[in-house]
Amino acid sequence: MQVLLQAKYITYEEINRRWKNTDFSDGNDFPKRTFVQCKKGVEEMFEVNIDCDPAQGYAYYIANLDDFRKNKSLQWLLNSFCTKELLSESEKVKDRIVYEEIPEKAEYLSLALDALKNNLLLKITYQPYSESETTDYVVHPYCMRLYKQHWYVLGYSETHKDLRHFAINRMVDLEIKSETFVYPDDFSPENYYGNSVGIYVDKKLLAKQVKLRVYGNEVNYFRSLPLHNSQREVFTEKEYSDFVYTLCETPDLIAEILRKGSKVEVLEPQSLKEKIADELNRMLNFYNRKNDK
Repeated sequence: MQVLLQAKYITYEEINRRWKNTDFSDGNDFPKRTFVQCKKGVEEMFEVNIDCDPAQGYAYYIANLDDFRKNKSLQWLLNSFCTKELLSESEKVKDRIVYEEIPEKAEYLSLALDALKNNLLLKITYQPYSESETTDYVVHPYCMRLYKQHWYVLGYSETHKDLRHFAINRMVDLEIKSETFVYPDDFSPENYYGNSVGIYVDKKLLAKQVKLRVYGNEVNYFRSLPLHNSQREVFTEKEYSDFVYTLCETPDLIAEILRKGSKVEVLEPQSLKEKIADELNRMLNFYNRKNDK
């Protein structure tokens, strides 16, 4: 897939030449039958149509490239595959690559994806950090979200009669049931999280214009990795820049702002400034009590 994206048009002969230059080929050709099978697998996995254009010397290309580029989930999937492939080819320097541990259960992630793809119910045995006992839930999985190194299943919980998040790393057991559910036509994951940072969503909260003043080199980090897709840079000075967003005042947003420390200042709304100040005062009181002992 990455080869097709880079080359735009590429012939089977060129693919075969590149294959023979890898460590996996042992100098052997890439069989045409295997190529056809791989092509079909890539089309299914990444939801693309790979056509052959005689006008380009019978070169292969992605016919629906624009649709693929608009799909953020498929983009993430491709990036994950590319990263894994690059690391697998780095055997000689594996002791010089430091990984960030992701505490997930791969088998549960695979099961959740299967249920999502086929609209199958999930039975989740769950243990939140705040509880010592486990609870079973039957869930209609609507979508999945990756946030802060954790995968979450968002779905309709038959117990709660509402949408709930379930962190995969807090699942004690996961089972795909044979019953199917109807995915609601009016549900859109992008719209659901549209005014939120992270996974916390409260439909009772109204989205507001949030303005942040970002100082120093942190400005470049905000430009390269926006806090939210509604981010707009509205004012720029040598020492700082102002960014505006359309967001709800959620705990995840407050945590993200606090994580930036003195590099980020809330300009508006006043209610968010007060929440940040309250949290900072609680932290200061905590450390003052520690010093008094």
